[in-house]
Amino acid sequence: MTELWLVRHGQTDWNVQGRYQGQADPPLNATGLAQAERAAEALAGRAYGAIYTSDLQRARVTAEIIGRRLGMEVLVDARLREVNQGAWEGMLSTEIQTHYAGEWAARQRDRL
Repeated sequence: MTELWLVRHGQTDWNVQGRYQGQADPPLNATGLAQAERAAEALAGRAYGAIYTSDLQRARVTAEIIGRRLGMEVLVDARLREVNQGAWEGMLSTEIQTHYAGEWAARQRDRL
């Protein structure tokens, strides 16, 4: 049976601040780098067929840390990027609610 393992990128300062990242490209912070190292340790000891990542540095650096630990090449594909959040990228949810009240309300009604 084929298994698919998904690993979320490590923390960025924007995660801590609650900012929408979308396709913006903030780097991992110190906590995020440590999280990537811990993920690599947790994944060690098993065989994997491939490691794929988006080209955004928070995902790519996380995957590269894991790839180094596993001795595997990381395959970068921009099609794996997070959804583009448009004008919301870099904003706090409170800012979005203020400046885009109608769109925010619609999104809360339909989370998919």
